[in-house]
Amino acid sequence: MRKFLPISLLGLLMMAIWVLPAMADVNVLADITKTKTITILETVTVDKDVTMLVRVIDLGTVAAEADAQVNQVNASNMACENCAEKVDTIEASVIGNSGITNVNQAAGNMNNQGNVVAVAVDHFTGPGKVRRHSGFANAQTSVDQKQGFYLVPGTDSTTPQVEQEATVVFDPQLVDSVNILFRTSEIFESVIDNVGITNVNQAAGQLNNQANATSLAECLDGSVALSETDLGQATISDPAGAVNTVLEVSALKDALIEGSILGNQGITFVNQSSGNLANQGNALGLSVAIHP
Repeated sequence: MRKFLPISLLGLLMMAIWVLPAMADVNVLADITKTKTITILETVTVDKDVTMLVRVIDLGTVAAEADAQVNQVNASNMACENCAEKVDTIEASVIGNSGITNVNQAAGNMNNQGNVVAVAVDHFTGPGKVRRHSGFANAQTSVDQKQGFYLVPGTDSTTPQVEQEATVVFDPQLVDSVNILFRTSEIFESVIDNVGITNVNQAAGQLNNQANATSLAECLDGSVALSETDLGQATISDPAGAVNTVLEVSALKDALIEGSILGNQGITFVNQSSGNLANQGNALGLSVAIHP
């Protein structure tokens, strides 16, 4: 029996060693690369109030002022037609002109067409004249066109110097057309290589207002240039029920510009209409003050 004792003790010793916990210290060094995507959304609102006060402390020695105005009204008109075909054609025309060129063409009814040009130039000339660089250039252009109404200026006999509110007078219009196989406005290979101011109006329709207005002011010994342009066009109806009326049946219309209005220098205005009760206008005010 004794010979088995050492073996039993050895086994117990090994079992005791087996159940003991394991312990260790470990140091770990590592490089870690990270990629971050950051999205920032911002809403920025900027409000600016700018007040400008311009003072010209000088006595102008020279001045150039141009004023161009157009006022056209179509009211209380009636156009009743049957099989009234009309064609406006400008072909191989208005080419190579210099200076001021104005063209109006209307095969339609009751059309207003106008071209207005105003030019003012003040030159520094004359022996002994001293340059002061204090001239003024001022250009003003106004175009006003109305369909179916007009204004009556207010009057007050007691205070005539005070401007009174104008009265609107409604005077509607009527277009009643049937069986119009064609009504055509066409410009072919025209209004080309003009130099200066070129104005063209073309209307095969009815009751149209067309206008071109230009004012130019130039001061060659100037310091101040002012310009103002106003374009007012309206077709309105009477709140009481009077309205502009277009009654058309089987009416075919075309407006065509082909191979035209090319190579011009300066100012070029073109209006074209085959329709009814249209307001078309171009307005320009330009001033130049040259300070040598």
